[in-house]
Amino acid sequence: MEQPRHLVGKACAHVAAAALALALTVAPARATVDTRLVAGGLSSPVYATAPLADGRLFVVEKGGTIRLVQGAASSSFLSLSVATSGEQGLLGLAFDPGYANPASPGFRRFFVDYIDPANGDTVVASYLRSAANPNIADPASRVEILRVDQPAGLTNHKAGWIGFRPGDTSNLYIAVGDGGGSNDPLNSGQTRTTMLGKMLRVDINNDAFPADPNRNYAIPSTNPFVGAADGTLPEIYNLGLRNPWRNSFDMANGNLWIADVGQGAREEIDFIAAASTGGQNFGWRIREGDIATPGIGDPPVPGLTGPILVYDHTIGQSITGGYVVRDPSSDLYGRYVFADFVTGRIWHVAADGTPKTMADAVEITALLDAGGGGVLGQISSFGQGPSGELYIVDFGGGKVVQLVPEAPRVAMMALGLLVMGWQVRRRAARR
Repeated sequence: MEQPRHLVGKACAHVAAAALALALTVAPARATVDTRLVAGGLSSPVYATAPLADGRLFVVEKGGTIRLVQGAASSSFLSLSVATSGEQGLLGLAFDPGYANPASPGFRRFFVDYIDPANGDTVVASYLRSAANPNIADPASRVEILRVDQPAGLTNHKAGWIGFRPGDTSNLYIAVGDGGGSNDPLNSGQTRTTMLGKMLRVDINNDAFPADPNRNYAIPSTNPFVGAADGTLPEIYNLGLRNPWRNSFDMANGNLWIADVGQGAREEIDFIAAASTGGQNFGWRIREGDIATPGIGDPPVPGLTGPILVYDHTIGQSITGGYVVRDPSSDLYGRYVFADFVTGRIWHVAADGTPKTMADAVEITALLDAGGGGVLGQISSFGQGPSGELYIVDFGGGKVVQLVPEAPRVAMMALGLLVMGWQVRRRAARR
């Protein structure tokens, strides 16, 4: 027997509402997440970003190319000559906050961090996107911002991340590793007269060194060591880092998350609140994570800042920092997602700025392995889009995937919205 239409409508509406409510209230511990393949066939990708809401993805390849991905097509945006031994290469990319604004001094400007093949130095340089073609850069527009001398013969711990804090249009943050070698042989992390083992901050809209063509920046007056009596370089924002690999600002509040790769015992995540004036000493080489560095024996230093989270090498062996998820469609909204390069494991924790243990972390590796992006392996980086979309970069697999809601959840939401819309139209038709 056919049921009355009004009862069918009510039943559909109740089912739709229940499905929608369920889809929107899944707890983070039971997050329904999956992956969608965005780009494949890449050569040793180490970073990805989608700074503009135009569907384009920029992928950094270690060998020196920035690839532009549009749908199924991939092309070269910029190609550089770089050193590639060990952990060297083209390592960082940051788009100026004014990249799309013709009235900004940063219009069409972006920055790269790479290792000079001639001498192994770290170089941060700016380029402009071509005025005629938005899909290619202008190689002739290069301006060297700064250069960091690297120890001869050492090819690891070059860091390479660069970025801007949300709302800050002038100051570029630059993560520099300790230069390489076991136990930080030059004690770079604690030496205040070198840029190695530091987080730097420089003003890229002014030039305090007009006589030097290779120093095209100024020192922000609010940097913590400006005018320091002990000779601490004024470019330094934080010190005591080993290899700060893949850091990020929370796009919602400006908090800085630093993933510092450990040596033989600990991997760590450091945290700097947006309200901080900087100056933190995170302890390397005195400390590795939350312990005294084995085999060093350096005397303790007062005032060190401890990590917000650590894990030992029974869990993973090389941390890859991620992002606080700000994609409103994700169950992981407000959670900090990170990974381990060696094991390929992926976790998330609450991004509330309080200390955590791995007991607080939720692993989502298995949820992502069978998705549209396929099995993930060596995760070299994460990336973020303008609306908080989260990307995962698979170094060994040569691909980039986007973190997306699981298909059944999307279907439930679509069903709920569809039936609700039908109900609204039906009621309107009665009037």
